[in-house]
Amino acid sequence: METLPPYVKLLSDGFSLVRAPALQRTEMASGPVKQLKTMSRVMVTRQVRLLFTSKADYTAFIDWFQQGVNFGADWFNWTDPLDKVEKPARLVGGLKSETPITPNLNTWEVQTAIETWSST
Repeated sequence: METLPPYVKLLSDGFSLVRAPALQRTEMASGPVKQLKTMSRVMVTRQVRLLFTSKADYTAFIDWFQQGVNFGADWFNWTDPLDKVEKPARLVGGLKSETPITPNLNTWEVQTAIETWSST
């Protein structure tokens, strides 16, 4: 399995986390809503911004994205910055945007989402 390249820098600005629900809720005719746990683990999606400080790193990442992980369809190993545990991950829907930060196109920012299974 591929691994997220070490030159990819994850920015804290814009980082967010969304967990899929693990509950089923049922409205009742009277009384409180009933809840039932239906899953032991769920997908956790992180909105991320990736920084590339050289054009070579950016183009290498695009090559990895296209060839290494099949445009984001394939799983890869990723070390979660929250718990420092290596987890299988994939890119949700590919890359959302690719933006040059400097006029000479040497520094790039890529926005995407990374999904993993929650810990059991």
